[in-house]
Formats: sequence, C-alpha cells, structure tokens
Amino acid sequence: MAKSIYSYANGEFVLTNDLSINVSQDMLGTFRGYRIFTSCRTLNKGNVFRLENHIERLFSSAQILEMQLPHNAEKLREIIFALVNKNSPADDMIMQIMYSGGSPKPGTMVPNQPAHLYIVASPLTSPPDLWYQDGISLASFVYQREWPEVKLLSYIGAVVANQTVVQHYKADDALFVSPLDNNTILEGTTFSIFVVDQHDHLLTPPLDGTILDGITRKVILDLAKSNDIQVSEKNIMLSNLGAIKEMFFASSTRNVVPVVRVDKQIIGDGKPGYLTNRMGLLMKSYQASYTNTHQP
Repeated sequence: MAKSIYSYANGEFVLTNDLSINVSQDMLGTFRGYRIFTSCRTLNKGNVFRLENHIERLFSSAQILEMQLPHNAEKLREIIFALVNKNSPADDMIMQIMYSGGSPKPGTMVPNQPAHLYIVASPLTSPPDLWYQDGISLASFVYQREWPEVKLLSYIGAVVANQTVVQHYKADDALFVSPLDNNTILEGTTFSIFVVDQHDHLLTPPLDGTILDGITRKVILDLAKSNDIQVSEKNIMLSNLGAIKEMFFASSTRNVVPVVRVDKQIIGDGKPGYLTNRMGLLMKSYQASYTNTHQP
C-alpha cells in the first residue's frame, strides 16, 4: 500500500490527497492569478536543498508583487521542517510552496488579509536515465513569461508550447525565445539554459529582467567558478546554436540534463558533451554531502 504523505494547507497538516483550496476564500489567487510559489526537494534524510535561496526568492517575489505574507522567513522555515519531519525524512520529496492571494475587500482587488500558505508534498520522481545518457530535445517557442523575475503559477506558455511545437518537433520540452526578436533564448518552461561555446566557456542568459533567477542556475554558476570553469552571462541566440559544442538545462528536481537537439538543429555531435557531464558529476557530488545549516 502506498505510504501516506502529508502537506500543509493554510495552518493545518493534511494528507496530500485530501488537500483542497476553498475557492470562495481565495478569489484573488484562484480567479485573479495572484499567487507565487517555489519548488524544492529534500535529500540526505530530510535536508531541503538550497532552502534559504528558495525562501529568499519567495519573499523577493512577494515584495515585487506587493503581496503581504502571513509569516516571516523564520516561521516559514519552521513550517517547512515540521512538514518534512511529519513525513519520512529518509524519503526524497518535492515540495511546492505556494502563497495564494486570499479574498479581496468588497468591490476591489485589494487583498483583505495576508496571503494563504500551502505546501504540497509528494514523492520525488526522477527523469528516466536515458535523459542523462543520451540527452533530450527541445522545441523553440516564442514567448516571455509575465513578471519574469517572479515565479508565478501561470504556466500557460509552457502548456501551449507542449501541445504545439513540442509535438511538432517530437521534442521532450520547450525553450522560450524572446518575442522582441524571435531569436534571443530566454529560459525553458521550468528550467535554466546553459551552452558551451567553441572555447569551452560556459554561457547562460543574463539576469536582465527577462528570466527567472533559478536556484539551480545559481548552484551551477557557483560550482563552475569554484572548479576553474570559465563562465559568462550573455545573450544566446537561437540562430547561433549550430556553432555551439554543448547544451544543457538545470532545475531543482532534475539537476543537469543534456540537450542534444533544438527544433531540427543538432547540438554539437548529438551526444552529451564533456563539460555537461562534468557539471552533472559536480552537482551530484555537491548534493551527496549537502546539509541544511538552519535545520533544527
């Protein structure tokens, strides 16, 4: 029988399968899209990977959107660890931590109270091994997320891309390209993008207000710099992918995933490259010894 997993719903711990949101008390979140979230994972018996970065980004997003939160960072941290301990710390989980807008004052879109907190916990499911061995393919989609610096819950671009260009190119996921020039690569549907140029330099799009400041993006940059890998944050053009040697994406739950094709363009020799594999090993080694410094 499947093990029961608990989540957190606006003040209470509930079974994940029983978690629900009272729509009438969350009109701003449910009908107006006034929600922010972050996805984080546990590893090594209950350690939440880069929790401080996730909390910092949540609070930054709330500030940008003028969202009042019901907790300070320390209280949110306590709730997260209480949820981890209520479940089995030995089992790796993914937690979707969401603040939702609540109800408005009558006749307005002004929140009547601080946002509601929900944390949806579920078992962590890893991608198939073939993704890492053989690499995956992406399809380009002209789209820029609304409020790119904020992790909103609106993923309509990703959903439409997966129903259109991903199927057209028989790809695995989609790559967002700027609608300003139909050429500048921004980010993936749920991940940050990296390429390796002909000089073996690691490149990734800059934080210029058009992409999310990804947590795993930050980890990759730190690992590269500490291992004498030259890194640059600069624009990457879709039209120039034929000249790059390697490509990969990075995310909190999938780590480093090689990309060997975009649309019809084969990347490098069509196989995961040396630096991509090295970054994957560096990430794996870093995670193997990771612990939370603030864990109670």
